[in-house]
Amino acid sequence: MSEIIFRISRPYKIYSTKKVAALQLPSVNGDITLLPDRAPTMFLLRNGIVRVLDRQLKVLESYFVKGGVADFARNRCAISSEKVFGIDKISLERAKEKMSQAIHEEDRIFYEYVVRELEQK
Repeated sequence: MSEIIFRISRPYKIYSTKKVAALQLPSVNGDITLLPDRAPTMFLLRNGIVRVLDRQLKVLESYFVKGGVADFARNRCAISSEKVFGIDKISLERAKEKMSQAIHEEDRIFYEYVVRELEQK
């Protein structure tokens, strides 16, 4: 079975690059699961969680993204987002702190989403 070469980045920094079996993206039109060999597509992303999946579609790792775009072609998926961090790289306390310190409303809304997700874990 083919694999997807996955790259996730934020402005001026590549966060991660690896080969994966499948991905789940938070598209503005609803979550979408990308499998190898699909037609080329671009997706506009909402604030949400990008999930790296194994061949049985079980979650291996997850990343919070603050919107962005995903470009998929020839089994390569490049995601670019304003903010990217691993779900396991932020604590609930730190997310609450970032939410309360946010200067811009869009940042506060993003960290409010992160807090809700972490509280459900």
